[in-house]
Amino acid sequence: MKTLHPFTLGTSPVAVAHQALNEQSPAIAAMQHIDDHHLWSLPQEMSVADARKRLLSAPGIVFLVTDASGRWQGVVGASELAPDRILTMVSKTVTPFSLTLADVMQPRDKLQAVTLNELQFATVVDVLRTLSSTAARRLLVVDADDKLCGIIDADDITEQLSLPAKPKQSLAAEIVHQLHESHKLAVNP
Repeated sequence: MKTLHPFTLGTSPVAVAHQALNEQSPAIAAMQHIDDHHLWSLPQEMSVADARKRLLSAPGIVFLVTDASGRWQGVVGASELAPDRILTMVSKTVTPFSLTLADVMQPRDKLQAVTLNELQFATVVDVLRTLSSTAARRLLVVDADDKLCGIIDADDITEQLSLPAKPKQSLAAEIVHQLHESHKLAVNP
């Protein structure tokens, strides 16, 4: 048996491995690794409100969404949990508190993937070009055994590179119209 010798960090410098991302960085540097999916997974029955709290504590993370038996069914990140997206789903019978991750996640069968081998020989700009040509905002990364090993998110890359984000169309009018229709609101003259 081996005895470990713990010590306090005190004034010892601790380096955290973090690479600044640029367009010529290896594409793998932009990948969120899925080493232990239980650390980055949420149950599909979790409420959207609770998931938003988790997302705020782990910015930039894309979570796997799992069913009751632990099999992953999809992914959810900031774009799926954005307030403007959630408001478009609100109606008389559906409230933000009754929505679950199963209602808002990107289903597994709608996601696209690349192989880890292909990714190792690509740059961040190659990934952005691929994502813009497919209209996808995410790519799953699978190894030679088709095991999920990472996720690449275009919004995360855009933020890290400080690139201008794609302009989002204003949904305010659409949300007001939907609330009007779903709640039969009358406009006072």
